[in-house]
Amino acid sequence: MATEISMDLFYVDLEQRDDVKRLASLGYRPVEIAVSLGLDQQKTDAFIRDADTPGTTVSTLIREGLLVTKAAPEVKLHEAAEAGNVDAIKELNIVNFRHAYARTLEEMDEDEYKGYE
Repeated sequence: MATEISMDLFYVDLEQRDDVKRLASLGYRPVEIAVSLGLDQQKTDAFIRDADTPGTTVSTLIREGLLVTKAAPEVKLHEAAEAGNVDAIKELNIVNFRHAYARTLEEMDEDEYKGYE
């Protein structure tokens, strides 16, 4: 099995890593993140290309930022449910159902999916 190796076109330093994740978590697009970092046009183009290329550092940082935003409220909800909050338990069950449903759709073959449209 061949594995594709992605090469970063843009080098992200340590300070920029936190900024990229934070801005991505706030919903900024790659071009907006690049502008915020003060990149010139050539570096902006490389940054955007890396953002669209799975496996690159920029793409990974953006995904991490998005995941933090999505997961943070659910982590707090889980903590409340563990503490015995009945409303949090009910809401967490709904969240878990949504995640399970999304995974089921992702795992379906195209012919199976057509039955649910």
